[in-house]
Amino acid sequence: MITEMQRSREADRAALSVCHYGRKMLCNLVAYGTKYSFCRFFRLRSHGKTAFLMLQNSTLLVSSQEDFTGDAQAAVELSIFVDMHQPFRVEGCQSLLNMLHITGYQTLRRYVFQLMPGSVSPVFDPAQVNSAPRLDDVYSILTEGFPNLIAYELWLTDTSHMVRRGLRQCYTYFNVTAATAVYDYGAHVLIGQVATKTEARGRGYARDFLHWIANDLDARGKTGILYALDIRKSFYEEIGFKLLQTEFVWERLSGAEPDGGKGIL
Repeated sequence: MITEMQRSREADRAALSVCHYGRKMLCNLVAYGTKYSFCRFFRLRSHGKTAFLMLQNSTLLVSSQEDFTGDAQAAVELSIFVDMHQPFRVEGCQSLLNMLHITGYQTLRRYVFQLMPGSVSPVFDPAQVNSAPRLDDVYSILTEGFPNLIAYELWLTDTSHMVRRGLRQCYTYFNVTAATAVYDYGAHVLIGQVATKTEARGRGYARDFLHWIANDLDARGKTGILYALDIRKSFYEEIGFKLLQTEFVWERLSGAEPDGGKGIL
């Protein structure tokens, strides 16, 4: 059975905090609670097992450390839930995603890397790192790297709110490369939205910038991870990041809604 959570305390914080899906969910729960229509939280219970769901804009996130393999009831209920809400992307607990029966979606393979400290090139200039950039500048860089970027108003509302709460941080380098700590929860950080403006590509900015971020996180006792699709896997391997796991996500085949609600992978 899937039920919507009405109070933040209904979430099992200990269970959610042990994986990257759950930590992302917890940060949004801290930031928004359960009172906003664009960010809703649900609980799936089946045969003594529990999974938590977050439906935020056009992404459905599923978090559970329990194995749902062979649980037909859970598979049917989650498939109906997806069909009803039609999120652009479904990501999370692989044993549940493996059993979904949904039409109009494709699967994409995704890799989870751990950022490893490393040396930066002699030309890297740390003085050009801006840890509190104008969000308009960040968005202008991201639009050149992410065709699935959500609409400006949605991105700005969410990002500015999370930044103010200390749950997210944006960085730029020379104002042509951007990266974001999508969540910062305890000792764990998810780095995402890494992009470089077209005219500045090929100069090694992203490579040095990511090593700088990895070194900074390590110095603060934090572990950073990031996601990569097939097209970027070799790059992160080449710069020395550690492959932690391979997973897949479901993505809707049709285009985004009129508000541009595709989100960012």
